[in-house]
Amino acid sequence: MSAISTLSSFLQNITLVQNSQNQIANLTYQVDTGLKSQDLAGYGTQANQLLNLQSGQTTEKNYVSNNTEIGTFLTAYDTTLGQISSDATKLVAALDAFTVTDPNAVSNLQALVKGLQVDVGATLNTQVGGRFLYSGTRYGTQPVGDLTAASQQLAAPVPNPAGVPPTTTFTAVTSPSVPTYDNQAAQINVVPPAVQTAAQIQLGTQSYQTQNAEIATNQQMTYGISSNDPAFQNLISALQNAAGAVGTTGATQAQFLQNASDQVQAALTAIQGLQNATGTAQTLVSNANTVHNQTLATLQSQITTITQVDPATVATELSQAQNQLEGSYKVVSSVLNETLLNYLK
Repeated sequence: MSAISTLSSFLQNITLVQNSQNQIANLTYQVDTGLKSQDLAGYGTQANQLLNLQSGQTTEKNYVSNNTEIGTFLTAYDTTLGQISSDATKLVAALDAFTVTDPNAVSNLQALVKGLQVDVGATLNTQVGGRFLYSGTRYGTQPVGDLTAASQQLAAPVPNPAGVPPTTTFTAVTSPSVPTYDNQAAQINVVPPAVQTAAQIQLGTQSYQTQNAEIATNQQMTYGISSNDPAFQNLISALQNAAGAVGTTGATQAQFLQNASDQVQAALTAIQGLQNATGTAQTLVSNANTVHNQTLATLQSQITTITQVDPATVATELSQAQNQLEGSYKVVSSVLNETLLNYLK
């Protein structure tokens, strides 16, 4: 009976040792990481709450990431629209200053127009994050061809009769056809447009398409500007008309200049509208991310309340557990010694 009692005592103390070792391991993890548990099981009834909070955190982080990317595109639109507006303003000044009595007027206008054509084309072909900013949803397609090419020159216009208002500006897109300066004009445009194939219609539609994004739960936003927007059609046509004025004289030259003036003014007004819309979109995205970041801070605070430990409390508990383990070792050692002595007797 004595041997059975000793064995029972020994096993009980071994269990105490194992429990103390497990407790010390868990407390050591808490000291090292500041977290209560290595897995969800350690959070008991709060495990589901923790899962929900972490899921919400992931959702908010995704919104912030996506909105930050959209913000990058919107900033690029804002910057490039500013450049294009500046180019249009330079053309306005040159047209206002043009006079047939100035022997240098033609050469000055020619040099300016060519430089502006190069700059506008390069700006509309801007790439951000590996995609063309003004290509619609044809992300990998450079949207604008060489604006200085001979193929972009205009036929001489018929002068408007006196008192007849000009009708040279572009105000709306009425079909999936694209202007001649579009790099895929030869692939898309057919005459008449009614015989376009489904593939051509789709490609033409993509050239104008904008992007939709969910910037917050139940909050959608549309963004994106096409190189074929009427604002740019007007500006590029204005440059083409200004270029046409260089090689002509008299009434034809005057009509070229009048067309250019009408179109560049229409372009400036439309570009201002695009800038305003871009600014509004930037505000929406910024405000949405402010809310997302505030929500993330709240979620993190709630997660911290569940998962974090008090270092001072854990250190005290660890010290107590170590002392308890030391005592258990002494008891086990005593039992083993007593058992050995009984065996030797």
